[in-house]
Amino acid sequence: MNGKEAPETRCSCAPHSAFRTGRKGNAVPHRIGWPSARRWFVHLLHLDESAHRIALGAAIGIFIAFTPTVGLQMLLVFLVTSVIPANRVAGVPMVWLTNPATIPFVYWFNLWVGIRIVGGSDAMLQKFRLAITSLVDRDLTWWGLIKEWWDLAMTVALPLWIGSAVVGVAAGVVAYGIMYYLIRGYRRIHAHRLAARAAEAGGPPAAAPASGLRIPDSGLGPDAPGVNPKSEI
Repeated sequence: MNGKEAPETRCSCAPHSAFRTGRKGNAVPHRIGWPSARRWFVHLLHLDESAHRIALGAAIGIFIAFTPTVGLQMLLVFLVTSVIPANRVAGVPMVWLTNPATIPFVYWFNLWVGIRIVGGSDAMLQKFRLAITSLVDRDLTWWGLIKEWWDLAMTVALPLWIGSAVVGVAAGVVAYGIMYYLIRGYRRIHAHRLAARAAEAGGPPAAAPASGLRIPDSGLGPDAPGVNPKSEI
């Protein structure tokens, strides 16, 4: 009514069984897969944390996931969310978007964007695509994959970093908006459902605000029949 946004409703719940408890009591997913991702998202909706901090954490994780910092991404999320007031539980799982299954497409696209910005040849892009596809198809350990990746990334460092930064910022902004409004919308619906259940259970109804208007003095005095000087309209 007064132009100010209504106070945000927060939720809290115990960590789901699909989460392990960190040193500070934060629940962190320990399995990767769609069922766990869904449970992780539901857990985010019930965190006793503001929608802004959760959405900002997710945006930071998305941005870092699109940077060519394979092997350092989770550490970077922890470092950044230690400086910026954002929820790291929302950010850490986002870096899993870049994994051996998605790396070829994600970084090929980032390099394509970077070449369009700073220049480069289609031959460079084609060579990179073949090299990165061969890299993830090889039977390497995780650390071996990281080492080979950094060797490859350094050959196209400038356009890859520029393109990754542009794509990462765009993806982070979109992720922030989606996450923020999903959380706010869910929490409003959740609060209304709780209020409806309380009303059905016979809880006290909300008191109607007084209008502050008084009945004008009729001149009959407070003891006249039918007159209540404290009555409100």
